[in-house]
Amino acid sequence: MPKSKVFSHVFDEETLKNVNKLQGDGYIGNLLGPIGTGKESYVFYSENFKGRVVAVKIHRHNIDTFKAIPSYIRLRGKNTGGFIKKINDWTRFEYNFLSKAFNIGINVPEPIRCYENIIVMEFIGAEGRPAQPAIKDSDFDSNEWYPQIIDYIIKMGRNNLIHGDLSPYNILNYNGKPFIIDFSQGLKLSSLTKSFLVRDIDNINKWFLSLGYKKIKESQEIIRDIDENL
Repeated sequence: MPKSKVFSHVFDEETLKNVNKLQGDGYIGNLLGPIGTGKESYVFYSENFKGRVVAVKIHRHNIDTFKAIPSYIRLRGKNTGGFIKKINDWTRFEYNFLSKAFNIGINVPEPIRCYENIIVMEFIGAEGRPAQPAIKDSDFDSNEWYPQIIDYIIKMGRNNLIHGDLSPYNILNYNGKPFIIDFSQGLKLSSLTKSFLVRDIDNINKWFLSLGYKKIKESQEIIRDIDENL
């Protein structure tokens, strides 16, 4: 089990029960790490009963970390119940978006299991070392990455999916290929959520401009490729 400081931040009684359930079902073993931290969640790695290394994302049952979340929950149509139920609903929503992205051919971690506030997914990395975010590992070909990431944005948009927080911090560089992670702020595409799509596109364009890439597509052109009626 992780160190005591992390333990106190993440593992309340309900979360410990959920971890034990997933361990008993063979989806995970001992948790190692963490390999990633954020305001709302920690990511660990583990081995399942088949010996496959998996990533384990745990959304913290801490109401203080969710003060900025209600607007997203309202846009998702999820604004009922206590804060633990909201966190669990939020986790399920993220898992469903990750699954949808995986099923339409986006480079994302393969979703394996969602239980309450925990997502088990493919570990992107090798020998227990996670792939690095592109902001830290820029050893890639921008001429390949930019059109591929824009294609992912378009493909997700055509399937009514917005990442909601797309940036080089949420794109892993694994073997020279981009893998999109963290759909925790994902939204269904509509006229109400279009601004989040524009923000994702602008984030990617600014990033590649900073890398010296010149063949940038304007956000409105990309949006027209998704849906001319937006």
